[in-house]
Amino acid sequence: MSVDGGGFSGVVRISNVSDFIAPSKSCIIPLNENTQTVAVEEPLVSIGRRKREKETEPHDVKKKAIKVTLNDCLACSGCITSAETVLIDAQSLASLLSGIEKSTLAVITVSPQSVCSIASHRGLSTAEAARRIASYFFSKGVRFVLDSSIGRIFALERECEEVENRLGNGPAILSSICPGFVCYAEKSQGDLLVPLLSQARSPQAVMGALVKNYLSRRNNTAPSDIFHATVMPCFDKKLEASRNDFLLEGNVHEVDCVVSTGELDSVLDEVDKLYESVEPGWLGDFGRGNLLGGQGGTSGGYASAVVSSLMERNPNLQAESSQPQKNLEVTRLTEDGKKPLVIAKVYGFKNIQNMVRKLKTRKCEYDYVEVMACPGGCGNGGGQVRQETDAEREAARIRVEEMYGSLKADGCATELRQSIATDWGSMDERWRERLNTEFRPIVAKSLNMDY
Repeated sequence: MSVDGGGFSGVVRISNVSDFIAPSKSCIIPLNENTQTVAVEEPLVSIGRRKREKETEPHDVKKKAIKVTLNDCLACSGCITSAETVLIDAQSLASLLSGIEKSTLAVITVSPQSVCSIASHRGLSTAEAARRIASYFFSKGVRFVLDSSIGRIFALERECEEVENRLGNGPAILSSICPGFVCYAEKSQGDLLVPLLSQARSPQAVMGALVKNYLSRRNNTAPSDIFHATVMPCFDKKLEASRNDFLLEGNVHEVDCVVSTGELDSVLDEVDKLYESVEPGWLGDFGRGNLLGGQGGTSGGYASAVVSSLMERNPNLQAESSQPQKNLEVTRLTEDGKKPLVIAKVYGFKNIQNMVRKLKTRKCEYDYVEVMACPGGCGNGGGQVRQETDAEREAARIRVEEMYGSLKADGCATELRQSIATDWGSMDERWRERLNTEFRPIVAKSLNMDY
């Protein structure tokens, strides 16, 4: 997936990549002009056919884009993930700026993958890119610009806890932080994959709870008066933010808006002055150019964290890693006389489908899998700054991975997590519950039947 060229004008265009599954024809909102009209609520998403360059239309025919909401997409089993024919005009920069202006307190969460993509594209260091990003938002009236790695710290810990509790009690445990894979799991392989999904929230979803619960209480501001937007390397994060699981009482979203890396990069030339963050500690670190690093690659290091956690619990384990093929990495943890534990990274839908076939035939040897829909993982997400050619895309992917890897792992991450947890717990005794989520199979209910 990649961003279409030119300015966005509030529209995100998704183009096809061979490793992605095309949408089904059975969308619940008919795409053909001669199909039955379906009444829907005020649209958040418009879906229409993209014209090829040589296509023409009769002059006397005017076609309107069919309108559907993000909730329609989430409740439908027709499409699997974003693809060539889909246009998303929701959660744009325009809606982000409008939300900031109308809110009492505005908070932006930025992924380090996005920072690295912008830094690579603009020839900046990650610290310089972070300060430029923060300055753009500060100039618009945002108070807090946060690193999504804060959420990742909590998400990794919760993931490792779940693996420890579930390991050996059934089939593989599958990470659930990739919304593209979750969409595929719920809509295409619900009965098989949904029971295997981890219940730990993604970093974006953790940040949603952190902002709308923790910061809401800390700043004595109602969640409905807080506008929280995120900058992510993935278009499917827009769908994740719209899940009812992340909806508070009063129809308040924990994440109100998601924009892609490329969307944000398109306006950063407006920054003519750098602002220094005045917020203390982690609340102001991003604005000072201080990013939290991590191990295990640009997808968050879930497999690496699980391996480290298991080896810490059992020092007798020996680790041996291999890469049988592109976008597939396998680590075997062995101990004399015992069955090895197999931890894998499975990226891209080709590898995902191979894994699914093995799960169906009960030939999958994996105990835990870090699953990502995008080949190359989150650093190569469809929302990153666009490159025109395959060679440019590969070079950009490598640069982003190198820059992400150069971020120093914060040795104080444990202390930071404990400090936030203690403060959060003093205000909300149920804070741990807010680190979990649920998934469910979505049954096909197609209104656009093919005869």
